Amino acid sequence: MASTALGMSRGTLVQALTGGAVVFGAAGVLAPRALGATYGVPPTPHTTQLLRLFGSRMLALAAWSSTARTREETDRMLAVSAGMNVVDTLTALGSAQAIGRATAMRAAATSAFFAAFSLVVRSLED
Repeated sequence: MASTALGMSRGTLVQALTGGAVVFGAAGVLAPRALGATYGVPPTPHTTQLLRLFGSRMLALAAWSSTARTREETDRMLAVSAGMNVVDTLTALGSAQAIGRATAMRAAATSAFFAAFSLVVRSLED
């Protein structure tokens, strides 16, 4: 089993994932319209609230990651992150006809990247 990816240790990569969750989470909670514009989501009161919910979910994941004290806790968080992002990828692809291909592909690509990244980090030795 490998002990690094992209030249970084497992711990450093977990911190990078945590940082990404904080950035996406803060954007969702504090600037949902800006986050939505990045993905081509039209600003409505409904989408704004849903992006805030997405943001709080990401902040909760970041809090879990930053407070994990054992490898088992970190592995569990990484598995949840991967699973959550796989579901997000599939739902984005499934909604392409309704929301537009470009928006769906941006969402699917982001989620697929984070799903794969979580699994790679989870596979690394300490």
